[in-house]
Amino acid sequence: MKLPYPLAVCAAASLLESSTANHDDGCYQWNTEETFDHKDWKYCQAINDNMYMYYTPLDDTVMLGLHILDNSFGWSALGPGGNGGMKGASQIVVRKNDDDEWVAEDRYSTDYETPMIDESQDVQLLFAKQDDITGETAWAVVIPQNSCDEHDYVLEDHNMYMIYALGSSHYFSFHGSERGQFTANLIGAPPLNPSMESYDHVDLVMPNVPVTRAQEELEAGFDPSNAFVCSYFDLDVIGKDVGFDSDDKVHMVGYEPIFAEGNEQYLHHFTLFSCPMEGRDNPISMGMGSGAVQGLDDSHLYHQKVVSDCTNMPPGCENFLGGWAVGGQGVTYPHEVGIPIGEGQRWLVLQTHYYNPKRHDNVYDSSGLRVHLTTDLRPIDGGIMTFAVGAKTGQHPDLPGGLDSVAMETLYVEPDCTAVWSAPLQVLSVQHHSHYMGLHQEISVERDGRNLGSLRTEHRFDYNHQGGVDPNNAVKTLMPGDRLAATCHFDTMSISVNSTVEIGEESNKEMCLPTFLYYPRQDVQFYAYVQPEKLSKMYINDHTWCSKPASSKNEDFESQCVEQLYTDVFGFNAFFGQAIPAGYGNLAYPSFCNGGALGARLRSKVPSFCPNDGCTETQTCSEELLHAWAKGVCEFNCATIGLSLYPDLSHTKLHNTANVACPTNFFDAPTLAEPAKCEAKGQLPQNVQLSNVKVWDNSSGAGLIRNSFALFFCMMLGSFLL
Repeated sequence: MKLPYPLAVCAAASLLESSTANHDDGCYQWNTEETFDHKDWKYCQAINDNMYMYYTPLDDTVMLGLHILDNSFGWSALGPGGNGGMKGASQIVVRKNDDDEWVAEDRYSTDYETPMIDESQDVQLLFAKQDDITGETAWAVVIPQNSCDEHDYVLEDHNMYMIYALGSSHYFSFHGSERGQFTANLIGAPPLNPSMESYDHVDLVMPNVPVTRAQEELEAGFDPSNAFVCSYFDLDVIGKDVGFDSDDKVHMVGYEPIFAEGNEQYLHHFTLFSCPMEGRDNPISMGMGSGAVQGLDDSHLYHQKVVSDCTNMPPGCENFLGGWAVGGQGVTYPHEVGIPIGEGQRWLVLQTHYYNPKRHDNVYDSSGLRVHLTTDLRPIDGGIMTFAVGAKTGQHPDLPGGLDSVAMETLYVEPDCTAVWSAPLQVLSVQHHSHYMGLHQEISVERDGRNLGSLRTEHRFDYNHQGGVDPNNAVKTLMPGDRLAATCHFDTMSISVNSTVEIGEESNKEMCLPTFLYYPRQDVQFYAYVQPEKLSKMYINDHTWCSKPASSKNEDFESQCVEQLYTDVFGFNAFFGQAIPAGYGNLAYPSFCNGGALGARLRSKVPSFCPNDGCTETQTCSEELLHAWAKGVCEFNCATIGLSLYPDLSHTKLHNTANVACPTNFFDAPTLAEPAKCEAKGQLPQNVQLSNVKVWDNSSGAGLIRNSFALFFCMMLGSFLL
């Protein structure tokens, strides 16, 4: 027999499994009044030694309960926090109102201030009680799994941050120190924290370094409040106790931060890199005209060597392995996944960013990361995908001041770029990173013309809470051919409309650098936006040369591009501007291709710039051949930046965006499809039957009246219908 909907809802709570698998120690055993009965509450999770959360996922709602054992004499709050802090959090506040009646309030916060009443009250109070003598407090509510309210979070089957707070009275005001965060899954079992005790570990910590900016950087005008210090670590040294050397492949299976006592206030982030011995191209550096990164010269290195002026990573150390930022926690990888280290990369570098705005003297630090390792390799290599929307000074235009919301240019990773992935990517966690003016950010996913939404939902970014979170269910698997779009928004109201905010690494500048942890590892893990005008200079110093006729009467030149290359190789693009020794003047194209030692050295860096038929070795390349080859170089370089070569005027305008790590660097920004309309899941009020609920009479007995009415309604409805 199929029960009518209202009765089915009433019965749902009493027909649940009574399994206590994955329940934390202490759950239920302190429940002397049997307020939270096994038959009603499927899951229990200890928040701390004095506080327990009970919850039961129903078809489209969640029953949520809080039990405080003692010393709670006022309001209490519990709810999803997008980043584990107050900014952007949603809270359920249970308290007594001015009429001494228990109420449950749906609130939200956008800053470190009193959470506001949500216009849409998506909560239903089931019961509430508090012992006036011991302070034991218990309450339960029902909330929808998706209210479609802009201030609420969708409840899905994955881990998310939760926050709690307690007040000293029922007047809703500042909570003092009675607050905190934890991780929970309100649709599934409480998260397990895998033990790292069975794994070897090494502590990569700074060797008691001063928390000050290097003198060389101060003399160069860098902000003295921000210090960037690096330390090298030799795998051949740290691997001795673990049983490996730098030629072996080892898996990093997790890590957590280590803070020197009293120094957490100065720490902004740690980033850990390995250093390939060969040179690699850094996408941002290449795009900004800095050329290829040199290979690591380790002749001067030793274990725990300190580099005090380390705003930019040392040359050759570009392989990102992991990191921590303010408000983050440790990282533990799934049992089948590890981050590879070693494999001939002997050196690790830990960069620490210190922020010392009051410029305290005589502060020394030995904080860092504890890294857990195994020589028993796991089946899958994991990786970290980085989206450098705006990370280095000069990469992105400054942000205008005096605006409550201003966005950086979006970094697009186009379908032809993700199509080279070897397999679908399983996203494990998503981390957002900006500085103090960060408002919110997202990595949107578009597949086959449909916008699947953002990898992570965070209503407001919080500089003090930058930990990673599980991805949203719809996009936890990314497919080759997906389009990704990373955007950051900022609030610049703290500075005047006549000022700007520079982009850069220091905390008093701004940054947009979201990342995600994933598997299996791909060859390309770093995408970067660079202004198209600036990036185009890596190929040709003035892109209009592609579209202009030659200024001379030499018909062999035809275009200004060929003319410029033929008459001044060093001035042709930014690469040569970085590669040539200081003090050299112009170098004509024939001298470059038929020239001596300097020409030969430069030709080895750009072998396609001269004919490849052997004439450069004998210095016998003819004028006719050189003219034809120069035209071919211009055709290629102009086409790379999306332009045709004069006299072809079919493409004369530079594209409006760029991604330096993709096969097609230059393109016009696409218009993303609109996300699907939100579909609400869970309607209130619900008729829920609970077992053995005893409500103390706290003057008005409002909680008892409301709960008793729900029980009475269910019983009467059942008798009538059956």
